[in-house]
Amino acid sequence: MSQVSARVLAQHVSINVKNKTLKEIFSQVSKNSGYHFLYLEEDIRHKKPVSLDLKNVSVDKLLEKTLSGQSLAYIIRGNRIIIEKVEPLNVKEKEILIQKREISGVVTNEKGEPISGASVTVKGEQTGGVTDGAGFYKFQVTADAILVFSFVGYQAKELTVGNSTVLNVTLDPQVNAIDEIVVTALGIKKEKKALGYAVQEVKGADLVKAREPNGIAALTGKVAGLTITPSSNLFGDPGIYLRGRSGVLIVIDGVPVSSDSWNLSPDDIASYSVLKGASAAALYGQRGINGALVITTKKGGSTGKGFSVEFNSSNQLQTGFNAIPKAQTTYGPGDNFEYAFKDGRGGGINDNDYNIWGPKFEGQLITQYNSPVDEKTGELIPIPWLASGKDNLTNFLRNGFLTTNNLAIATSSELGEIRMSISQNYQRGQVPNTRLGSTNFNMSGGLNAGKKLRFDANINYNKQYTPNYPDLGYGPMNFIYLMQVWGGADYDVNDLKNYWQPGKEGIQQYNREYTIYNNPWFVVNENLRSYHKEDIYGHAQMNYKINDALTFNMRTSVSSWNRLRTVRYPISGDFYEPYRRVGGYSETFDKFWENNTEASLSYQNKFGDFGFKGSAFANLRTVGVNSLTGSTRGGLIVPGVYDLSNSVEQYLPQNDRSMRQVGSVYGFTDFDYKNFIFLNLTGRFDRSSTMPKAKNTYFYPSASLSAVISEMVELPKVFSLLKLRGAYANVASDLVSESDPYNIYKLFPTYSAYGTRWDNMVGVGYGGVLYNNQILPSRVKTAEFGLETRLFKGRLGLDVAYFRNIEGPSIVDVAVSNSSGVTGIQKNAYTYLRKGFEITLEGTPIQTTDFSWNVVANWSTNHRWLREIDGVLQRNGMTKLGDRVDGYFITDFQRDKDGQMIVGTDGLPAYNPFSSKIGYSDNNFVLSLNNSFKYKDFGLSFQFDGRFGGLISNYVDSYQWNSGTAVESANNYRDLDWKNRDNDAWKGSIMSEGLKVVSGQLNTDQDGNVISDTRQFAPNDVPVLWQTWARNYYRSGDMLARSRTFVKLREVVLSYNVPKTLLDGSKFFKTASVSLVGRNLLYFTGKGTKNMDLDQFIGDASFQTPSVKSFGLNINASF
Repeated sequence: MSQVSARVLAQHVSINVKNKTLKEIFSQVSKNSGYHFLYLEEDIRHKKPVSLDLKNVSVDKLLEKTLSGQSLAYIIRGNRIIIEKVEPLNVKEKEILIQKREISGVVTNEKGEPISGASVTVKGEQTGGVTDGAGFYKFQVTADAILVFSFVGYQAKELTVGNSTVLNVTLDPQVNAIDEIVVTALGIKKEKKALGYAVQEVKGADLVKAREPNGIAALTGKVAGLTITPSSNLFGDPGIYLRGRSGVLIVIDGVPVSSDSWNLSPDDIASYSVLKGASAAALYGQRGINGALVITTKKGGSTGKGFSVEFNSSNQLQTGFNAIPKAQTTYGPGDNFEYAFKDGRGGGINDNDYNIWGPKFEGQLITQYNSPVDEKTGELIPIPWLASGKDNLTNFLRNGFLTTNNLAIATSSELGEIRMSISQNYQRGQVPNTRLGSTNFNMSGGLNAGKKLRFDANINYNKQYTPNYPDLGYGPMNFIYLMQVWGGADYDVNDLKNYWQPGKEGIQQYNREYTIYNNPWFVVNENLRSYHKEDIYGHAQMNYKINDALTFNMRTSVSSWNRLRTVRYPISGDFYEPYRRVGGYSETFDKFWENNTEASLSYQNKFGDFGFKGSAFANLRTVGVNSLTGSTRGGLIVPGVYDLSNSVEQYLPQNDRSMRQVGSVYGFTDFDYKNFIFLNLTGRFDRSSTMPKAKNTYFYPSASLSAVISEMVELPKVFSLLKLRGAYANVASDLVSESDPYNIYKLFPTYSAYGTRWDNMVGVGYGGVLYNNQILPSRVKTAEFGLETRLFKGRLGLDVAYFRNIEGPSIVDVAVSNSSGVTGIQKNAYTYLRKGFEITLEGTPIQTTDFSWNVVANWSTNHRWLREIDGVLQRNGMTKLGDRVDGYFITDFQRDKDGQMIVGTDGLPAYNPFSSKIGYSDNNFVLSLNNSFKYKDFGLSFQFDGRFGGLISNYVDSYQWNSGTAVESANNYRDLDWKNRDNDAWKGSIMSEGLKVVSGQLNTDQDGNVISDTRQFAPNDVPVLWQTWARNYYRSGDMLARSRTFVKLREVVLSYNVPKTLLDGSKFFKTASVSLVGRNLLYFTGKGTKNMDLDQFIGDASFQTPSVKSFGLNINASF
């Protein structure tokens, strides 16, 4: 046995020989490819010489050419190529080979998890299909058939059927990433090496175990440059930001979905492709201006008899707080230590609309909301003043629960395939009497109407429903507002569960105050906010293959929803006007319709070393929205009847309606040279109904270039792949914001009726903006450069991207002087420069037969600068041309030369007459680190991620310092004031040892340049009461500015895949796995932000439901 060997494997080789023996050819191929050749000398000694001229072909193709007609066969096993002599077949053997029989098996990934949607085909034929949700396939083949197994992101494998009836296959990730296929714009699949822009893909199977209530939120930390801000609030939409821009387009199976992200069932998703920036999404037009999230759903099962069934169940308990606002429980409600309840409407001492600067809890006798009534006098009897509600918030909240169950059925045959799936999601909120449910049905299928014609269709129906979800806005319907800001510890929240006053059920709530604060139980049980939405999207398409090079496609798609929202305002509730105490009801019904109809013609061919692909498209987009809103006026006639007809005064319904169309012609061309240099060009014309006629047609192009250096020149053997890329795009958009589809009439002044005035005559409002019939589309120009490399035989990978956007000029209303007669002028103005970097580093430190360790790290940063306004203005507020736009400005203290704070004559901080920049609000960078381990049938993965740097104002602290509930407000200064409350001579404590202003003032311009300074100073000797000082000093911009930095242990998954040997005996299960999961288990942040979950906020903070940890179990089985 002879052996020829080399050290490094190559996927493609080139060779040019004339009349060489097989031995000479094997030796040369071995040197160029790294494969070992094993053969018997006598098997090749007398074979005919071979001449070859092949460039950059696969090793398989080279061997087929070399061994053609030689009665020799080859088998590739790892890095060995075995050459064997093939004996001529007798008649009986030939008959066996051509007889078809059934072959089946399961396709899994390197973790042992089934791969749904993997392609299984017979080499050289059209026979085949795709695996079902359990990775199972089955169809009829001959014994000599070679099966090709492939899936996006994995190395294809070929296996000869032979005598086997079962072939189970494990696909390995494409560590070299040379031939990896990814989904790009319009659902077009391309080799990743051909892309000149950044695309990152996430497998759907990676996001269905440690779930978030919203499927998109599970992408947090998975993609460099993609920032997800998951909300801790029930039914809170996660923010989606790609390279710092919101409004990311969501595309599902080629259908742009104009809805929220709650209509997605993660169990139906095969993969997420994140197209970063305008270059990647240029073909989507203006909606792709901020990048796109392209989702590919699972398709039908394997070709063969019967069908497959997959079941997935996930259940998580949400408990244990990561971030919760706390409150001091030493002092109760009131002001200046005075409080006594009489009627909660101001009849007592500070007993209405109060702060929490009242008496200290020392058991003294004070009349309170729950004081007994003296039967003789009818007066309230004082009772001990005690902190009975120290844990009101945690006693009020409950554990949340999230459960999701999915059942999918799939089958296919030579004629086509079909898959149906139904998902049920239920979430019990932490706030009592809140819950959310959704039902999702998905069906997709394809029909092969001959060899050239194919039809595909998909429809997804989603229903979201909740009888009540919490309101986290500022006001007396918010439980944080009621308990942690304007509520003290003088009451136990559980004592208020019976929220109606005896004998006044349905008419008067029972509470600790009756002017502006509500009973929390009253709010959650009576002030109900319902939401019901039906969401449908889908498409139907025809694909006709005219010949091997030319294909015609036609598709129409629909994205539509209708929604009903209601709010009940019970009588006696202290809500904001017009519902305060009198009750009310509001109802809003709206619906959305979008249709895209598209035709395309595609051509591809090879011309020597040059490859060409091109497509031309025509599309018509039609959008229509309608809404109808009504609300009661003057209160409810009959308490507890929530209907618009139950209005004291005549209610005024309002309706909105808008329609628009965009006609488009666009296309792309792909050129490649020798499959290592790739050029992509796109162009698009849009005509929008919302633009002025003279400017309603506009063009925008893009171009990208990719060069695979490792296939062009010989590099050191440490390189498995080295690729450089670059892209440019110029994308335009019309007057309409996709997030505000009603606001389309921006070319003409509008009138609106808003009620009656002056002898019942209708009042009419008129817009004050001067519109511009020469307005141009807004623009975003982006340039991107990147590098991809794989090292050490693919064990280490690096992807680096740099991008530079010119964002604008946009279409904006520029404010002008009131003397002009208008409030603003419509202009093309405000141009920004945005720059950023993204790095993805992935590696496999350990890889053995039974054990593997994989690491993926994502890092990104981007910032934005003001480049130009309108050619005249030089600043926008405090931001000047050339400045970063996220400057964090505060009104700082006046300070002496040593930086010591100066106080005024009243002893309180003296503030500057200008704003100072103390930093920036945007994060410096975002980082995630994901580790996954596999040992035989066990898997463990966990992810840490966080956002670092930047400043934010602590919203909760600001209100708690004002109200007196801040934990740090109960300190020695407060205690001193309490002890001296009856001492008329006590004025408080001297809070600053610096200087005080005794006369004069500081005058500056808005940038702080001194105009005049007549201040005279003396050492501070002015005492101040703690309540007065705290409500001033601790609510200053300087004291409320906090770092945005946080880190989370985002997810932990421990999985066990039941071995197939155990399942075979059941004759029922194909695959089964069980996983213990945890989500948001740890939260690390600074001391000043422990009461807020920074994960939710990109901009300013607000009230939020306390964030919690999730623990659960995931079960997956296929039959």
